[in-house]
Amino acid sequence: PMPSDGPWGEGSGYLPNNQFDFEQWIGQDGTAAVIENIAAAGVQSKIFISGLSMGGFGALRLGAKYPSIFSGISAHSSMTALTQMTLFVEEALHQYSQNEKYNEDVLETMLKNKNNLPPNRFDCGSSDKLSEVNRMLHKKMDEYDIPHEYVEFSGEREWPYWIEHFKDSLMFFNNL
Repeated sequence: PMPSDGPWGEGSGYLPNNQFDFEQWIGQDGTAAVIENIAAAGVQSKIFISGLSMGGFGALRLGAKYPSIFSGISAHSSMTALTQMTLFVEEALHQYSQNEKYNEDVLETMLKNKNNLPPNRFDCGSSDKLSEVNRMLHKKMDEYDIPHEYVEFSGEREWPYWIEHFKDSLMFFNNL
């Protein structure tokens, strides 16, 4: 598990911004640190990525962008596009990376790597303010024949929901 994604504003969505490359931190530096510091981990170990809300956005996007690094993706109550950042942060969207090298849209990133995607799942509470965008992502993934699991549970955008459903991520990863 990772803490908040850094000292910049209220979160980065794991996008590069200012002088910080949060995408590299999660996608490369973090995985290298796990292998270097955990005796049971090695270069042949499966690495999974998961997150909730802004971190769910990062998990879905980075897992799809770096399929050679991640063996599975799981997300809860996720943002699905950078524009949804305005629901959670005070910073203006132009402060986030708009470099073409970094694609901020989850579906577009998945489409770019459609033939190499690791197994992925995501869920959302039916009363979550992001439930509609999660339903839309699921629908679009079905339309584009992108294999995935989507589950909508009763619940809201709150810690009891995430605590209860984090086990679903662990069980998903355990079965890969």
